[in-house]
Amino acid sequence: MRVLVALMATTVGAVCQVEKAPPENSVTPTKVLLGKMLFWEEQLSGDDSMACGSCHQPEHGGADGRSTIGLHPGFDGLLHTADDVRGSHSVVRQAINGEFTMSSDFGFRPQATRRSSPSVLGAGHHRRLNWDGSAGDSFVDPETGVRRIQSGGALEVQALAPLLNPVEMGYEGRTWQDVTTKLAAAPPMRLARNLTPDIQAALQQFGNYPALFANAFGDPQITATRIAFALASYERTLDPNQTAWDLYVAGDPTAMTPLEVIGWNLFRDQGQCLTCHTTPLFSDDRFHAVGLRPASEDPGHGAGAFKTPSLRNAGLRPRLFHTGNSERLGHPSQFWEGQSVLNVHWLGGGPAASVGANSNLPDLSAVGVTQNEVALMFEFVRTALVDQRAKHRLPPFDHPDLRGLTEPVPRLFGPSLPGYVEPFLIDWVPSYPGNADFKLGLVGGQPGAVALLAIGFASLEPHATINGLPWNLNVLTWMPFQLVGAPGEPGHVTWFVPLPSDPAFATVPLYYQMFCTDPLAPGGIAASQGSEFFIR
Repeated sequence: MRVLVALMATTVGAVCQVEKAPPENSVTPTKVLLGKMLFWEEQLSGDDSMACGSCHQPEHGGADGRSTIGLHPGFDGLLHTADDVRGSHSVVRQAINGEFTMSSDFGFRPQATRRSSPSVLGAGHHRRLNWDGSAGDSFVDPETGVRRIQSGGALEVQALAPLLNPVEMGYEGRTWQDVTTKLAAAPPMRLARNLTPDIQAALQQFGNYPALFANAFGDPQITATRIAFALASYERTLDPNQTAWDLYVAGDPTAMTPLEVIGWNLFRDQGQCLTCHTTPLFSDDRFHAVGLRPASEDPGHGAGAFKTPSLRNAGLRPRLFHTGNSERLGHPSQFWEGQSVLNVHWLGGGPAASVGANSNLPDLSAVGVTQNEVALMFEFVRTALVDQRAKHRLPPFDHPDLRGLTEPVPRLFGPSLPGYVEPFLIDWVPSYPGNADFKLGLVGGQPGAVALLAIGFASLEPHATINGLPWNLNVLTWMPFQLVGAPGEPGHVTWFVPLPSDPAFATVPLYYQMFCTDPLAPGGIAASQGSEFFIR
């Protein structure tokens, strides 16, 4: 029923209109299509593992819908403490020469962003973007230093930062020359699956990115500015303006359910929610402190203030707030968790508000608003402010499937035998046929240790035990390595191994297990678990 309501909204007109693009980057169909392909292009990252869409999925409210949300250690640098932040999983840290390098916060495991991914839906309405407003509206070409957009270019500014960031999509020392050279040679959408009809049609006519850029901009040159202009043009079309609420305020009294109408009335009256969540955007586009963390831990825009998010499609987001520490709307923990959206708004601030941090929220509990009434307000947000086109991936929110979100991770099996650390393999880089830049990382022991990588075509399940060591596979061959690293780091090495392009490998599993010398391991040798691996 909701899908039908959303589709009917096209006939009544949208209440929340798309903000005009800056005159320096007018929206055109060819730029939008190119931007759509770039947004869902994992090859735009340094190691082919991440796309913009990895952290911004329309069906999850424009935020990160992955089941394993990245955990950031927060201000104290320690995981599993009170100040942890639920950000987004991102790349394993890598040096400019491609080698895996140690992160101070995450070691050799995938990193996580220090704030949750904000929604990209409706972002074209905001003058400043990012939780702290760091993406302003004046866009400067990062390659030439020339100001390309005077005002209204926050989307263009925001689009480029993740591509060079070694925590998000880049690596240490990545340059725009690296980005544009790689993109010019990359077969468009090689890693994506279930391509949308418009992308399929474009690929039939334009077989490479220079041709796609020529179609959008008039010549084949690929630049950072053109990447930003295309991405921003696409994102301006992602406007979730066809909700039950839009139909209701346009004059259809049946568009919202009776419960949603009650929640809407509470929202705009007793809840005082319109003060910050101004219609029709459901955001005042300003910055407020709500006391989730002391400002000394994350000052945000200043004094602990963060951007008021639009509540459109908030009902689809799996985590809420810039810390990501609130479960989704409708989750039972909303009633008892101190950092839940419900309790923070009902009590007039989060935990830090009680230790000296200011909160810009009214204390609804003090004026007689009940917790159940707040729940009704958020039930209105959870259902009536969802654009069903985004929820069901209908245009303009349709998109291909990303390899990184659909391909199973390598299976680990059998026991390990730790020493200084538990040995493991870094198998983050996608293992598709023909990947000339594929690499595996080996981590274990201490710098200077000798490692052996066992490779086979069959696993041992259950494992065998030989001389006290667990053996998780039938060994076909061995690869020797000398582990390196700075004092205090675990030993590590990166093995660069170009993958064959033969698709027959997709049906043949490979099995790996790592052994390394380690004086702290029983018998002086540590062993990893087994890892099942496919080239596909």
